[in-house]
Amino acid sequence: MEDLTENERAWVEFLRTISLGRDPGPTLWRVQLLRRVCETRRA
Repeated sequence: MEDLTENERAWVEFLRTISLGRDPGPTLWRVQLLRRVCETRRA
C-alpha cells in the first residue's frame, strides 16, 4: 500500500471497517449501494 495516497489508504480502512474485516468482492449490487450511500444529496 506504499504507492497509495493517504486518502486512498483511509478509504481502504473505511471499506475494511464497514465490511467487518471480510473481503467481499465488488458485485454490481455492492458498487451501486456504495455509490448511493456516498452520493451527495441534490436539492
